[in-house]
Amino acid sequence: MSLKPKYHFHISILPIIFCVVVIALDIFALITGQISAPLKPKGWSKQSTPENEPLLIDFKTDFKSRIKSALPDESEGLALGYLLGDKSELGDVLKETIAAVGLTHLIVASGTHLGIILKFVRKTFGKLTRLIGLLSALFAVALFVGIIGLTPSALRAGLVAVMSLLAVYFGRDLKPGRLILYTATITILINPSYLINLSWLLSFASFSAILLLAPTLELYFYGSDKKPSFLGSLILASFSATLLTTPLLLFYFGQISFISVLANILISPTLALTMLLTFLTGLIPNPLTAFAAHLLVQYHIRVASFFADQTAFLLTIDKNNALVFLLYIPIATAYLYLRRANQSKLPHNMLQKPLTSKPPPAGKFFVGTLQR
Repeated sequence: MSLKPKYHFHISILPIIFCVVVIALDIFALITGQISAPLKPKGWSKQSTPENEPLLIDFKTDFKSRIKSALPDESEGLALGYLLGDKSELGDVLKETIAAVGLTHLIVASGTHLGIILKFVRKTFGKLTRLIGLLSALFAVALFVGIIGLTPSALRAGLVAVMSLLAVYFGRDLKPGRLILYTATITILINPSYLINLSWLLSFASFSAILLLAPTLELYFYGSDKKPSFLGSLILASFSATLLTTPLLLFYFGQISFISVLANILISPTLALTMLLTFLTGLIPNPLTAFAAHLLVQYHIRVASFFADQTAFLLTIDKNNALVFLLYIPIATAYLYLRRANQSKLPHNMLQKPLTSKPPPAGKFFVGTLQR
């Protein structure tokens, strides 16, 4: 009688080991000063850098000028931030207001922006053939990154989109944790200083919140047989994103509102429509879409300003206080507890679900992987 080992080494763990080693070496290099980068990320500066310069800079410049000519001054900055992840047009007061309310992740060009584009492309061209749908979506990703530039958040969104598209096309089960780890490693290999870049950190924090924390909370509170309502899903997503981005915002800006989740809930449902109206205004300037986009942007500004003025709920600390990252310890502990609790609730056959050759539902897959 032979005893089988309890744990088996599988070749699929090698990429995980490689990613962990790369990230650990990058952290060590940053701590020891072998890699230096400014604490304040370049994404908040009005000066562009060669690595962030868009490939289609002439198109982007013309596009921005059309939006700026159609929208009032108080709306154009936030509208461009939503659509292009361009924060150079935001005033200092509005930047501080957005940061205080915990909405900074909404003006980082990332998964939500690209996800909206890909859903439209796949619905339009995916009806022809699966291959045409894949190629048209990949072209849309290349166009998106070409217009935005190789910013940390746009690069992350592009990589996630490409891997997600290929996984859906070939019917593979791409686990969320591995997707996050692989994408983080590739972007760090491209630029090791991304690890202390606010846009990169916010992008991955909100992305991890939507892909890992929010589904765990949903399963814990609703179970596997029920689905939350639209409002319930919005609350869970907003809470998760706020929770994981709070330590970063406290470190870089020194303040956060305890009621920032409410601001996210009030703004997030209209974000896609605001981006669409802004895009149409830049594509073909017209008073109708410009006025509608202006109204929505003003609504967002008023919501952010209202919650930022509620000083009783505003937590203020010294900037660059690394102790705030200790908040991730109870967050990680709670997440692991919830995962374990969820596993005990699921039937045994669901915990050991085999892979199939059929592609997963594209709509549900993209909702998860292409969010922030």
